[in-house]
Amino acid sequence: MSNPPPSPGSGPSDAPPASAPLDLKDRLFLVTGGGVRVGRAICEELARGGAQVAIHCNRSVGDAQALAEQLGGGAFVVAADLRDRLATEVMFDLAQRQSRSGRIDGLVNSAALFTRTPFAQLTDAQWDDELAVNLTAPQRCIRFATARGATSVVNLVDIAAWQPWREFSAYCVSKAGLLHLTRILARELAPTVRVNAIAPGTVLFPDDYDSDARARVISRIPVGRAGDPGDVARAVRFLLTEPYLTGVCLPVDGGQGVSP
Repeated sequence: MSNPPPSPGSGPSDAPPASAPLDLKDRLFLVTGGGVRVGRAICEELARGGAQVAIHCNRSVGDAQALAEQLGGGAFVVAADLRDRLATEVMFDLAQRQSRSGRIDGLVNSAALFTRTPFAQLTDAQWDDELAVNLTAPQRCIRFATARGATSVVNLVDIAAWQPWREFSAYCVSKAGLLHLTRILARELAPTVRVNAIAPGTVLFPDDYDSDARARVISRIPVGRAGDPGDVARAVRFLLTEPYLTGVCLPVDGGQGVSP
């Protein structure tokens, strides 16, 4: 009589053990838009884990330099306008030269433009600029990072990737494109490179939101409060270090993206 087939989940006794989370120590991670807001919190979280951090900035040079001094541990600033292909490639070369590991181990695409413009007033230049920073630049950074050794990428998208927002057409389309690019590259670059995404909800309010506007937003968040950049940063660290996750989009939104 033949033996029954193995039950689901069973395997040979010599099956490889589950892989452990990756150690951040002395690995170099480049974070675009790393000097301010959510990008800053991501740099701080990675540095707490022992990582070396390349803090990208464009105009926020002073903020990025102050953060590098605060973090110590080999953190340093790299500056580039991400719309400029050559400047971006040079930035990755400079970062790799300062890497303790001799490579760029991971990339976090955090830099973004977020501009409110009614569709009837949207110009070609505004549309092109938003997609250049929010979609074209991240795919370019992924190519440059993986060519220099990166094996883990996290893209910051947004719940706007699947929620239509009035007067933010360029932003929503760019984030939807970045989410789909994440899923495509998770397949195309496997098994060498893992590509994941974080979709933050309300973790920082725009400066022009008054208390009433903030209260209206919070009233629509199931957990009853706005988030914090640290919530996003911890999720980024999780995705960078969990070796069996790729193609994941993790909402960090307090339930804000759940359909009513």
